[in-house]
Amino acid sequence: MKTRIIIVRHAETIGNIEKRLTGRNDYELTPKGEDSTKALFEELKNIKFDIAYASTEDRTTKTIIKIVKYNKIEIIKLKELSEMYFGIYDGWKWEDVNKINPNIKKTQEKINSIEGIPEQESMKDVARRMLKCIKRIVEENEGKTILIASHGVAIEALIREITDVPFSEEREKYCQHNCAINELIFENSKFNIIRLADISYL
Repeated sequence: MKTRIIIVRHAETIGNIEKRLTGRNDYELTPKGEDSTKALFEELKNIKFDIAYASTEDRTTKTIIKIVKYNKIEIIKLKELSEMYFGIYDGWKWEDVNKINPNIKKTQEKINSIEGIPEQESMKDVARRMLKCIKRIVEENEGKTILIASHGVAIEALIREITDVPFSEEREKYCQHNCAINELIFENSKFNIIRLADISYL
């Protein structure tokens, strides 16, 4: 039985334009972000969703609320769908991180992976957390159409775990810009990627 999963990254926030490691901190949507939620609604309004999930951060809920209300369903919030935890720098601006430890940004630019922050969650841990959560959601909603709102690093880690493509490869292809849409089909114990990091509708 096919299960359809639409996973979207949240819309642009103040934290994004301030270039923060937003992580588990929450920020309001920008006017551009609000406009993007309207475009997202128009793009997905013809899909009949059976259930919706989001992280515990409000920015994900605000991104899909129009779609959820239109489908007359509720949002189930799960902490497992939250963004990567950036340790002691969670919520910091990159410019402030660079003053203390510029090697973190240099490493990120080189291998597309954030490493070296004390107490941070690793990319691999994020990938495993997300995959475990998505598999549980699918098992509980077999044959349904599922809407999920999550975060940039978390979604990219999930998709790369499914496709087994390292973070250092095909960066733009896998990059989850704000309001990026990913569509997956789960069937016969396998995920198939139908739509990847799509923002062409914006």
